[in-house]
Amino acid sequence: MDSPEVSNEQESMRLRVAFLHWGACLGAFIVLVAIASSFNSSLFGNLAFFFYIGAGFYLSRAVLRKIIEWHPMYNTLYNVTSDKLKFFFLWPIMYIFLFMRLGINKVL
Repeated sequence: MDSPEVSNEQESMRLRVAFLHWGACLGAFIVLVAIASSFNSSLFGNLAFFFYIGAGFYLSRAVLRKIIEWHPMYNTLYNVTSDKLKFFFLWPIMYIFLFMRLGINKVL
């Protein structure tokens, strides 16, 4: 019997789909912050904080893995963890720059 080959390659994600995931997370975060500030509610403030952390985790696990591939030369523990932590904690800013770079790379 032949065993099926196991591939280490991950399924890639289109840039538009990744941008939609990021936009949905950003929009939901903005709505939560607006509700928290309009009602002056600590409940919505806490919810917005935990959503921010959860969205960073979701985007790192579901989107970042599928849109970039680490080159073996730069696939060191320091490089990968520092970039992943930046994308986790600063996801509203970091993903927009990543999308711009990937778009420029695709067009040019």
